[in-house]
Amino acid sequence: MDKWFSEIENTVLTRLDYMLAQRTDAPYPSLVVTSANQNQVTAFPTLYIHELEPVETGQDLVNQSINAVISTFEAQVWTNETEIECRKILADVISEMKGMRFNVTAFPNVQTDNKIAWGVARFRRMIGSGDTL
Repeated sequence: MDKWFSEIENTVLTRLDYMLAQRTDAPYPSLVVTSANQNQVTAFPTLYIHELEPVETGQDLVNQSINAVISTFEAQVWTNETEIECRKILADVISEMKGMRFNVTAFPNVQTDNKIAWGVARFRRMIGSGDTL
């Protein structure tokens, strides 16, 4: 069985990292993009993007392969600047995720704690075995 579905998170992370780095108007040239779960952020700004539990969909009668998954991603941003910078980064993430045809299921919720601005957004789409992100 083809394991295309196991590469979705890496593909999304790689594309986001590349596309955000290509933005000439980005006010955050040192953005760290990662999917590694970290208990403590050591660099600012940081974008942590990870796939939440995908769900199989599009089963056929034979049911011997995975035809499609419903994939949900969460983007978390930390910055030691302002909530405005956090929102700008998340707005660019939304733009890139929309470019990959994801729906925004939770628009950015941004807050500040101990001078660290933190924001989160979520995205979802069905990805078929032959789809290109």
